[in-house]
Amino acid sequence: MSTVELKNKVLERLEEVNQPHLLEEILNLIEIETRSEEVFIIPEEHKADLEISLQQLKEGKTVPNEEVNERVQKWLYR
Repeated sequence: MSTVELKNKVLERLEEVNQPHLLEEILNLIEIETRSEEVFIIPEEHKADLEISLQQLKEGKTVPNEEVNERVQKWLYR
């Protein structure tokens, strides 16, 4: 599908959306993806959580994505 076709399809779908939260998320995604010069700054309150996550990764305390997807599917369809 060409870029023009994709844009048209997105515009068609956007016209159907009436949920403000969804439109805000779409706008945020577009803004994030089109900012080429801005550097993402990690908020201080997230840095400690990232350090914990990195340590868990080093220790092998991770769950494969496939397993997470299976758990989510079981949780959604109980």
